[in-house]
Amino acid sequence: MQQLLEEWSWQRRLQRDIKETWKGALISLGAHILILFLMGLIIVSTIQPEPPMLYLSWGTEVEEAPEQPEEKLEAIKIPSLSMNNTPKPPTPEPQTPTAQAPAQAPKPAVNPVDVSQALANRPRRSLGSPSPSGSDEDLRQTLDRAIRWISQQQQADGHWSLNGPYPDGGSIETNTGATALALLALLGDGHTHIDGDYAPQVDKGLRWLIRQQRSNGDLFDILEEGREAHFYSHAQGTIALCEALAMTRDESLRAPAEKAVEFLINSQNPRLGGWKYRPLTETGIGDLSVTGWALMAINTARMAGIEAPLETYMLADRFLDSVQEKELNRSLYKYRPDFDAEDSQRLSMSAEGLLCRQWLGWPKDEPALRRGVSFLTAEENRPEWLPQRRNVYAWYYTAQTLHNIGGPVWESWFGNVQRIVIKNQMTAGPTRGSWHPSRPAGSFQERSHDAGRLYLTVMCVLILETPHRHHPIYEE
Repeated sequence: MQQLLEEWSWQRRLQRDIKETWKGALISLGAHILILFLMGLIIVSTIQPEPPMLYLSWGTEVEEAPEQPEEKLEAIKIPSLSMNNTPKPPTPEPQTPTAQAPAQAPKPAVNPVDVSQALANRPRRSLGSPSPSGSDEDLRQTLDRAIRWISQQQQADGHWSLNGPYPDGGSIETNTGATALALLALLGDGHTHIDGDYAPQVDKGLRWLIRQQRSNGDLFDILEEGREAHFYSHAQGTIALCEALAMTRDESLRAPAEKAVEFLINSQNPRLGGWKYRPLTETGIGDLSVTGWALMAINTARMAGIEAPLETYMLADRFLDSVQEKELNRSLYKYRPDFDAEDSQRLSMSAEGLLCRQWLGWPKDEPALRRGVSFLTAEENRPEWLPQRRNVYAWYYTAQTLHNIGGPVWESWFGNVQRIVIKNQMTAGPTRGSWHPSRPAGSFQERSHDAGRLYLTVMCVLILETPHRHHPIYEE
């Protein structure tokens, strides 16, 4: 009995103790669990986690990472990593820029060049001024022979043709282009429809050109879109009309010249800025060869008091950016933005691109222009009248670019090209005054093989006329 009483008494005490201490025991248990949890965190924190993933493309752009809680962090530079994860010492910054990796100064702003004195060097036949180079007898005789031959190829209705009637005509069909080129050669030597020995020929050529113009301003003589010659021809015709207007102030030429310029402006890609073989929409891709002629026409129009919107020049500048050979080198240019650069086109496209930059306001001391001039005058690009080396198309643009620069570089280059062009003119027979398109065969990019004798002759004349066609941009 006594034993039962003791057991019952012990159970009562145990129940009472549990009731009195269970809350404290629970708190103690929770505290121990918390301590164990904190110790686990301390242990885990000693192990370095992998850095957060950066979402990078293989190109130059960085894609956005998944959205994270907003934090204000200072920008940091992430060094490039090698594929074997071996750290490399940082590469020191180059101290002096090179042609391959030029230091990038801000690009000059678009500011179309002053053209108020552009025609100051142009001969005035009524004043007895055959050319500023009249003291150079060989040059004068060469130009006289060439202008005479060109004038003799005009057809009865006033047009010229790339296909004949002379020997070695080309296969390209465009009377607009042929007529415009012939007029440029005559105008460049001071002959207008009002003044000069060939005023009747110039007048007939201008009137024929105007008769081809359609209501939208287009001067091309063939009703077929997409022909390669289309915008070359229209731009060259526009230059001829604007030069004749600027030289004579004959207001009868203003309306057709304005319509021709308007057609060019409306045909430019409205987003990317180039020109091509037909009027472009936002998706059309221009090329630098056509764009150079179009921009030359718009620049010439300003000499006649016909202005284009600043947006036209801004878009042209955007296109030139897109045809730089390298994003960080503005001195070399290629044919199209979506084509790789080609060695065979580098000289002509770079000369054309740099001349366009000059029209858009690049200063004479612009580093990219200086580098480009060094390339144009490098020994590897020295003009030579040899098979596959002759390239009057590249020389035409190079001559203008260097003439704007002036100085010994220009004088040395032009002295050489003048000598070899004069030396290779035909001086006897029915082709006297012209140049043969395939003796020797020039480079493919020259295009004499399919444009023919008239084209090559006009291009040679335009090169020789460079000193008096336009006043140098950078000369007061």
